[in-house]
Amino acid sequence: MFGTREKHLERRRVLRWEQKEYWQKQNGGLSHREILKADIDAALAQSANFKAFEIRLKDMGYEICRDENFAHYSVKGTGWQRAVRLDRLGKEYTPEAIRARLLDNQRHVGYVPFHKPNYTPLLTLEIEYRKKQRMDGIQILFALVTELCRLVTGNNIAPETPRPLSPAMRQEIVKLDKTLKEYKFLCGNNIDSPQELVSFISEKRGQISDLEKERQSVYNRNRHKKSEELNAQAREISAKIKPLRKELSLAKAVLEKIPKLKEVIEAERQAETAVITKNRERRYAR
Repeated sequence: MFGTREKHLERRRVLRWEQKEYWQKQNGGLSHREILKADIDAALAQSANFKAFEIRLKDMGYEICRDENFAHYSVKGTGWQRAVRLDRLGKEYTPEAIRARLLDNQRHVGYVPFHKPNYTPLLTLEIEYRKKQRMDGIQILFALVTELCRLVTGNNIAPETPRPLSPAMRQEIVKLDKTLKEYKFLCGNNIDSPQELVSFISEKRGQISDLEKERQSVYNRNRHKKSEELNAQAREISAKIKPLRKELSLAKAVLEKIPKLKEVIEAERQAETAVITKNRERRYAR
């Protein structure tokens, strides 16, 4: 009876996890499992044994978890509520499959050797922005996220390239084009604070409201006359409203996104700070 109840609860938990990942994909995001698979593949490509593989995963912001019998290998990313068992990601991530890939690296002369770059891209960028006096306002949030995402896109694929540690930051890569558009919007309208953004939204709403009232007046005058001139006038007003609505929608999306980006940046900062602290402790231990 007890075993059946445990299986039922486990099944419900798995279903909730699958539903969450489904909606993440629907909203344009990468699921935890997709990020994890990509990170595991990258770690395996630079490892020839389990120790190097574990070090690489830890450097990428993951916590290694095992059960008391060491039968199941699991990892947990920053901000994740639960660890994920690797053998549940697919047959290519079972202990046997991972061991086979590591052994193949040992035999294959051309595999990319393990390399530990300077994993502080965010902290390095913040120092650069301080020098340029660009550390104030909300534009910096979007600038930092776009720069960090670019480190793992395009041609920046060299092993020595510093990569973001936080899985939450790497999850933003799929939304890079949208974030770039939002960043250009902020810069183009000289918006650098939430207050300025709220004022912009209020202004656009006012402009749209005035134009809609004007258009309604034209509709009322044209109710019985059916004048082509009035129809053309209404279309002109509608053409003016359309770009204003796009700007309003973009501004509202940016306002909603600010708290999320703050959390992402803070998660990355904590991950990088933890690596620096660990490296210092290792040096002191020597």
